[in-house]
Amino acid sequence: MKNIFIKTMLLSLLVLSMVSCKKYLNINSDPDTTQNPSNSSVFPAMLSGIPRGVQFDARYMSKYVQNLLASANGNADTWDRHGFLLNSDASGDIWRQTYFGLGANLNYIIKNGVDKEQYDYAGASLVLKALMFQMATDYHGEIIFNEAFKEGTYYFKYDSQQVVYQGVDSLCRLADQYLQNAQTKTVTMGNSDISFNGNITKWRKLNYSILAKNFHRLTNKAGLYKADSVIKYCDLAMASVDDDFVIPFDASKNDDANFYGTYRNNLTLFRQSNFIVKLLDGTTIANTGLPADRDPRMAQMLTRSQDTTNGNGGYRGVDPGNGDPFSALTGTYAVNSANWINARKRVSVVWGDSIYANPSSAVFTLSAGKYLFRDKAVMPVITYAEMQFIKAEAAYRMGQKTLAHTAYLNGINAHFDFINKSYSANRGNASLFTIAPISATNRSKYLASNNVKSATTITITDIMLQKYIALWGYGFLETWVDMRRFHYIDADPETGDQVYKNFSLPSSYYVYNNNKPVYRVRPRFNSEYVWNLEQLKTLGATNLDYHTYECWFSKP
Repeated sequence: MKNIFIKTMLLSLLVLSMVSCKKYLNINSDPDTTQNPSNSSVFPAMLSGIPRGVQFDARYMSKYVQNLLASANGNADTWDRHGFLLNSDASGDIWRQTYFGLGANLNYIIKNGVDKEQYDYAGASLVLKALMFQMATDYHGEIIFNEAFKEGTYYFKYDSQQVVYQGVDSLCRLADQYLQNAQTKTVTMGNSDISFNGNITKWRKLNYSILAKNFHRLTNKAGLYKADSVIKYCDLAMASVDDDFVIPFDASKNDDANFYGTYRNNLTLFRQSNFIVKLLDGTTIANTGLPADRDPRMAQMLTRSQDTTNGNGGYRGVDPGNGDPFSALTGTYAVNSANWINARKRVSVVWGDSIYANPSSAVFTLSAGKYLFRDKAVMPVITYAEMQFIKAEAAYRMGQKTLAHTAYLNGINAHFDFINKSYSANRGNASLFTIAPISATNRSKYLASNNVKSATTITITDIMLQKYIALWGYGFLETWVDMRRFHYIDADPETGDQVYKNFSLPSSYYVYNNNKPVYRVRPRFNSEYVWNLEQLKTLGATNLDYHTYECWFSKP
């Protein structure tokens, strides 16, 4: 990914130079460098830039939502405590990709696409532009939108989140016009589209999924939230896991290997959280903790600890009261055993069961790793499962429990399909992976277990917890949006319990938090606090607790 960074940067500089510079006596052209690169040569780098921003920043954001936690001797780190690094670009990669990695390059493709009537490129690039702005505002709150990429400007004004949301809506609608035009012409994207292979219908579905998310964010805005519009766009979005927007990796070299794989070695100090373990082991959703209620997805997603009392990971991955998460234990290792201190509790790395170090750092061994943490695993960006859970929540809020329940079941089944496809030849090399897909029998048992509710008993908690499971390991930003909409610990109006049951905020917040949880990420340090400081002052972004300021979308 380091080399992808360099390539993306060079492409950005190339396009920016074409936009802002003029020839001087015809001697400033490099005969060895293409002066007007084709859309087909620029577009793949744009797709590759999407996972870069999310995966880089997920190293921090994942801790806010407790997908993953720090492993340093079992002690919470800065990010576990909802903090940030002062005077650092850490957590600034979504910003970087929005304004530098993709920004001017996407504008170049859009203009070039319109000029050459390559409307598939123009439409798809507008979709990516809308997606990056949606991500950036969901992540940072107020961002630069109207003045972004304005030539001759050195200081860029910020726009309110409401303005950005409206702008994303407009970008999506323009994208759909171009994509509709593209459906009447010969597709030109072809092999340069590494996600959909030029399938315009799938690009339109992705575009609708962004609109669904854009409308969905406003659940706390009584005068603005429109559940029927959310449902409408969910229905126009992905129809199955075959429509999932994922970025593939060939894993032939560092450049095209998954950031989360063993070769790249970026998750050595991360561990699965106790929160996700309890969601899957029957403790939280089924409320039993019994082996019969354990989720069969657990073996694919999480890693198993070895039988040891060493280490400090019990509360960070495998609850000592429940022992090993994959098998029905008896005797001293039984669930709720009084001898829990002897239970299997040390948390292994995300790449494999009972291992505590990277099994193949800087070596391509494609069989190493689990789930999405493999060199060749895809990076999902938006999925059918996600759309179904968004639809379920919207229907629930409309009082249509039957429709909500149907979408909720669709979401659960879609995630089972997603896992099985992730372990198939369609998303990697099935012959290299030892974990078998989840059987129809085990899926049916789960759907009949205490974990899955009926149309009459379903609550908002059930929808959100199943969505959390389905997005674990990739949908970090969507999950963080959800948790902030529910202010982390809001109560379910039907049950009175927390929507995110068993989720705990840090017992000790970061030094600058003033005992408040995080609600936004500060703008990227080197581009904003160094060059655009006066604009930041208008937002209060120079205050040390700015990251705790609630975003517009989550306020009433």
